[in-house]
Amino acid sequence: MRKIVFAIAVLVCSFAAGSAQTETVRPSVSVVGEAEMSVSPDQVVFTFEVITTDKEVAVAKQANDRASARTLVAAKGFNIAADDIQTDSLTISPRYSGEKDPRGNHVLIGYEVTKRVLITLKDLNKIDDFLAKVIEAGVNRVSGISIENSQFQKHQETVRAMAVANARAKAVAYAKQLNQTIGKAYVIREEGGDFPGYTQGVGYGSGDGAGSGEGDPPDLETPTAYAREITFAFGKIKVEEKIYVTFELNRQ
Repeated sequence: MRKIVFAIAVLVCSFAAGSAQTETVRPSVSVVGEAEMSVSPDQVVFTFEVITTDKEVAVAKQANDRASARTLVAAKGFNIAADDIQTDSLTISPRYSGEKDPRGNHVLIGYEVTKRVLITLKDLNKIDDFLAKVIEAGVNRVSGISIENSQFQKHQETVRAMAVANARAKAVAYAKQLNQTIGKAYVIREEGGDFPGYTQGVGYGSGDGAGSGEGDPPDLETPTAYAREITFAFGKIKVEEKIYVTFELNRQ
């Protein structure tokens, strides 16, 4: 029985040793494919906030509804489609003074109502007029501006194809210098990611709206509109891609 076990062990070890000797590293060439292009923006996505305050929550909410309705009417005056206008959120927050009552609690002085609206403007020539009209209608905080290209995904697919072609061309060139050719790709890895535009933040505001801190002013003034003159230089949006590709390397 011991002889049989010993013989099996020797056979397994011999097979493993033979496999290790015959195993070879796959010849390959690894390259980085890169490509980029610049496209012009064709739309701007605004994040607006309509903020109202009052000692009575119902009054603050009604005032906010009226200002929000005027904002939507102003936006539609610029031929903005319904799909390009979205109410993103509504928050109602209590406001407290910095003083405390005899029990040590902050004194409630009223409520702040904030409605956030996302609006996409496609006519970039009207951006300044548009901002002036919505601010006049009731917007009192511009919390975000994203300058975009609506066909970004299409351009990104084009750049990806260019990056793949660039990787293949590099691999062919390297292999040629060694009198070899490339085969199939067996590793493809993408690096990083792109965003369909760039964002600017402008507007007025400070604090969290709750008024719970010791230094909060004991008043209910609504933030004033962002009234500075706004002009825009849109520039270009860069679309870029970088990939790592490993090809089989064949001898001629």
